[in-house]
Amino acid sequence: MQSEGKTLNVKELVLMGLMIALVYLAGSIIKIPSIGGFVHIGDCMVFLSVILLGKKKGAITSALGMFLVDILGGYYFWAPFTLIIKGIMAYIAGYILEKMQNNNSFINYTVAFIISGIFMVIGYFIAGTIMAGFLTEKIGIVQGLIYASKDIVGNIIQVTTGVVIALPLSGILIKAKKEVFN
Repeated sequence: MQSEGKTLNVKELVLMGLMIALVYLAGSIIKIPSIGGFVHIGDCMVFLSVILLGKKKGAITSALGMFLVDILGGYYFWAPFTLIIKGIMAYIAGYILEKMQNNNSFINYTVAFIISGIFMVIGYFIAGTIMAGFLTEKIGIVQGLIYASKDIVGNIIQVTTGVVIALPLSGILIKAKKEVFN
């Protein structure tokens, strides 16, 4: 399998499969119901997949893992949005970390996770507005925006929880990654 101009080895494929499973488990095991769905800790694993695998492979594993959360959890209409939003979210975090000088800085991780989390909140707000149009026949753009706004607080709580859990685990994962890959 080709990726970024090189062949994926068995270790990378296994790690990608493992991260898809961990993202799925984190997003589906601990769920707190909210008005429009649920809040989970899967975003923590989205961030950690980027640290372990980099921006492209982390984006793929995050997108697929969270896509599975929606599909297997019965949120079929949200699954395509989740695939795109979580994939881009992970890619943004990875891109920011790649561009920063001192990649192992706590502040760099915080900034990357927060910016990508803001993207997620905005992405789901837009997706919620689109969903309001699909799910109802007589809803205008203003009502769609109001409908979508009900999930903003839950999404902020979800991504903040993910950042808070991922930050301390990032340092541990970086040390483990150095031992495994070096």
